[in-house]
Amino acid sequence: MTETTTDPAAKHEDDTVLVDAAELQRFAEQVLGAIGARPDDARDMATQIVTSELSGHESHGLRRLPEYVARVQSGATDPAATTEIEIDRGSVVRLHSARGFGHLALRDATTVAIDRARRHGIAGVALHGSDYAGRLIDFAEQAAEAGVALLVFTNNSGSGQVVAPPGATEGRLSTNPIAFGIPRAQAPHLVIDLATSAVAMGRVSEWRDRGETIPEEWASGDVLHPFGGAKGFALSLVAEALAGSLTGAGTVSDGPGADGQGVFLVAIDVAAMRPLAEFTADLDAAAAHITSAPVAEGAAPVRLPGEGSFATAERRRAEGTPLQRFTWDEMGRLAELCGVAPLSPRA
Repeated sequence: MTETTTDPAAKHEDDTVLVDAAELQRFAEQVLGAIGARPDDARDMATQIVTSELSGHESHGLRRLPEYVARVQSGATDPAATTEIEIDRGSVVRLHSARGFGHLALRDATTVAIDRARRHGIAGVALHGSDYAGRLIDFAEQAAEAGVALLVFTNNSGSGQVVAPPGATEGRLSTNPIAFGIPRAQAPHLVIDLATSAVAMGRVSEWRDRGETIPEEWASGDVLHPFGGAKGFALSLVAEALAGSLTGAGTVSDGPGADGQGVFLVAIDVAAMRPLAEFTADLDAAAAHITSAPVAEGAAPVRLPGEGSFATAERRRAEGTPLQRFTWDEMGRLAELCGVAPLSPRA
């Protein structure tokens, strides 16, 4: 039994290689270009991957590149797929991606959601047919930067049924991540990105690669628990209904086919309700009051969701990003496979 859920990364500080952010971006772009992504798409997807690495969310960073390459090589993902409109009713839109990268399809869906929210005040956008989309926080930030509040719900109708209902011993749901983006006067905006399971599956894979024991409060064997018991389970069901059933992407079943991600976005133009400056002033005042709460002895100061990742990214942009040795070695093999220059360490 594991007594703590403290991230073991601190144990591995000496087993890392420091790399500049620009070099990470160069490498990721070239790998994605080598497998068929268009230049603009390779840039945007690489930016999302590198931002995850910079923000301290390595489970969604460069270590996922070999997986994306393998999916393209197997035919599961089409790197040149485009996102097409299937239904357009103004404030309600349904999009389809023919096995395209989820990072790019959800970028497109978020762009549509922002545009339609500005036209109509509020918009609902459904997306189906894409591959896995990585961290959702990038899209929450994209909307918040545009002055639009965004709610994102996702599901996986395929074989990724790794989360058991409370008290059950077999998985029936995906990790069904959800995200929220709320604009503030300036970055970091109020952004939240979380799995409805006790931990994201990518984090579990990261711990296993390090040889760490998975905490019992996260999982029992190969089955994850919902976060907060019945509360996380309830939110997962909402995501399943909106992202799976409403979008047409499909819901979990006893005969799942290939993995398929559904996404449902709700976008609200803040300025349709009240001036954006007034809204952000209210939110900033509330944030100042909340973070002024006294803390117990030895506890860190109160901070809002997203602030820690924002600070980590700023520091790593200035000082370099420590890549775990496992990831560094994997990137070396990937460079050879894709015929691109390997990563260079920070001088």
